[in-house]
Amino acid sequence: MKIKDNILHYVLAFAVVLSVCLTSILWVNPTYLQNSTRNDQNTEDKKATSDDASKTRSADIYQPTSVVYNENGHSFRQTSSKLDLINDIREDLKTWDIQSISRVKKMSTQNYEELLKRNHTVLMGFSGDVTATQLKELFKNSPKGFARERFNRIAIQLTAHPRIYLLNDNNHRGTRVMLKKGKFTNLRKMVSSENVEQVPIELKRMNDKYVSFYSTKVRVQQYSYLANKDNASTFVTRLLGTSNSSVNSRKEDKETVYFDNSGQRMTVANDTGEVSYLNYSHNTPKNSSLSNDLTDAFKHLQETGRLLDDVRYDEYDVNDHQVTYRTYINAFPILTDSNYGAYHIKLAGTGGERTDFSLYSLQIPVPAKNNSVELPPTQEAVDKLLQRGIPQQKIKSIRIGYQAEVNGSSKQVIDLIPTYFVLYNGSWVDYQDILDGKVS
Repeated sequence: MKIKDNILHYVLAFAVVLSVCLTSILWVNPTYLQNSTRNDQNTEDKKATSDDASKTRSADIYQPTSVVYNENGHSFRQTSSKLDLINDIREDLKTWDIQSISRVKKMSTQNYEELLKRNHTVLMGFSGDVTATQLKELFKNSPKGFARERFNRIAIQLTAHPRIYLLNDNNHRGTRVMLKKGKFTNLRKMVSSENVEQVPIELKRMNDKYVSFYSTKVRVQQYSYLANKDNASTFVTRLLGTSNSSVNSRKEDKETVYFDNSGQRMTVANDTGEVSYLNYSHNTPKNSSLSNDLTDAFKHLQETGRLLDDVRYDEYDVNDHQVTYRTYINAFPILTDSNYGAYHIKLAGTGGERTDFSLYSLQIPVPAKNNSVELPPTQEAVDKLLQRGIPQQKIKSIRIGYQAEVNGSSKQVIDLIPTYFVLYNGSWVDYQDILDGKVS
């Protein structure tokens, strides 16, 4: 075992050195040079955004993050290490030519849950509520007539004549969608493919949403990545703007602060690389709609100039008009208290608009020490928390995600460790930390 660990250590070290070399050659950032050129040209009223971010469409961010299929009275989460299931399904959705929509009256809890368990039905779940605005790039034509309607799930019954519903877990409302034409080819292939793993789950109601509870032990892939730390000056240019030549900075005990004379401020934590950008001159009205908030937050996300290939919409806080985006790896989010892989965009409240994220990002995958981690059934994890004395009402939700940890062999490598996270006291917390008494 010791020889095996030593071999793994040398392989990992070699991979890191090789990755660093490749990074120095291939990851030279042309965007920063382009931004500097724009600054020389004194481009006014614009903010520099990289080509990578500008190519990201709204539908790439506001897309479903989970797929469940019901068959013979049982529900199965669809996962695959070989296929991009969501992308394949989106190819079907692009062909959907919507003819009309009709509101389904509010259902009872029993009727709604029967619809969620209906046989031969695919459930595509969004992590947070979305509106018709976020669907306009998913479908061939945008559904009209229910702009203010919110939903978090698409149900597709794969019968001879498929039925489609847009569902809202919170108020049990459903909207029936009728098509002129549309393909369901990839959806039908998915539910019968040998490359798709059918993981048994049960949808249970928690805090006005239905959460996937794994019925058996579940094995989740572990990953390791070379971490990259961006230069803070890159975001000074992108966020504070190229037209502003009066950006000042000062170093304090644990952070560096950049500010200008127009109400903009960016703070960088020296130790953790966490960034907080504030714009005191902008403040979204408290009565702004979900649709407007999601549209505006996406624009702010693009302004970071980051590569957003694995970033997905994750949560929405109606009180602060805050939208949270997280990096997803193999259908599971990175959930950590250091903003690693996350973007929190607050549009309203005291202090104006605010964007929080990290200078660190994942770049190149390297060999992981462990291939996978086995997690207990979800109910068993919840039962352990209850036995520990945690009140049931404090457990608002639970899901599998990745904890980001610095690799023991190299500080340049981040290990993504799968575990259960609990929505506890307003934050996502590793359930093991609660069991170990690290979180009160």
